[in-house]
Amino acid sequence: MDYHQHFRRAAIERGIPGDEVSKFAEFLRFAIWASGRANGVPVGRSGGLPRLPVGMGWPSSEYGPLPFVASLDCAALPRVDGLALPADGSLLLFLHHEWAYDTCSIADEQKFARIVYVPAGTDTATAEEPDHDEEMFCNLTLDFVGREYDLFATVNAELPSWFEDDDEASQSDGQEHLARNLAHRKELCALVRDLWPEGNGADVCLGGYSMGIGELATDNMYTTPETRMAENILEAREKAGELVVPPDEWHLRLEEEALRVMREWVPLVQFEPGDEVYHARFLIRHDDLSAGRFDKALSFTAFTE
Repeated sequence: MDYHQHFRRAAIERGIPGDEVSKFAEFLRFAIWASGRANGVPVGRSGGLPRLPVGMGWPSSEYGPLPFVASLDCAALPRVDGLALPADGSLLLFLHHEWAYDTCSIADEQKFARIVYVPAGTDTATAEEPDHDEEMFCNLTLDFVGREYDLFATVNAELPSWFEDDDEASQSDGQEHLARNLAHRKELCALVRDLWPEGNGADVCLGGYSMGIGELATDNMYTTPETRMAENILEAREKAGELVVPPDEWHLRLEEEALRVMREWVPLVQFEPGDEVYHARFLIRHDDLSAGRFDKALSFTAFTE
């Protein structure tokens, strides 16, 4: 199904000008939401023990094996624009969220996160639970092998937070680059919710927008991996003498750079790793995703309290 075309057709039928619909649609994304509720198509399993390629060891770090999160069947996953998943094969997710969060850099965090792609037709076997410390997590209620259950997926529409924020006092200058000045913005937001009513959330989400952690990076944008990357890029360019940003323009330039980063990267998968105070996110460049370079995905684990 062409979800964007479905939205455009419905919006134009309501009398909204086509150029405004097209501008709005640039910010409309579709995500695959998977959960244990059997109200979608079966797409994988959460928890339990993974099926690894025969001869492959359990993904580990220098501190020990990485907890297995979920397996996803690429052939069963719905297709959405902007998320060039493999046509078949499986994605296996591994993450020790506490070790990942405790690192001091994005580079160091990757030691504790892994995405394994298993091509279709690969000989696999259910892995045995590896040796590990009994107290694997600071949160002692968490088990190394999580509860196993089936995942079912539906497609949901997502908009950036600034589209639906009606707090005019929080708006900064230069809203054009955020498309906040569209005459029919509220009507278009309402149409999205009519066509794709919000569900009850997801255990695993693929695509869409990166979830913010409740902290504002600018007057409009919550802190996400994209705003962090954008800030690092601007600071590096300033240090190299390539760019000078007046203090009163910093938020505006950060928002513009974050939007550029968001066009280059996509949230491959997001989930809460068995602990409601953490949020796990793997991002990947569109070209790396299309080429199946899952080793290029970056983990960004956030603490939400």
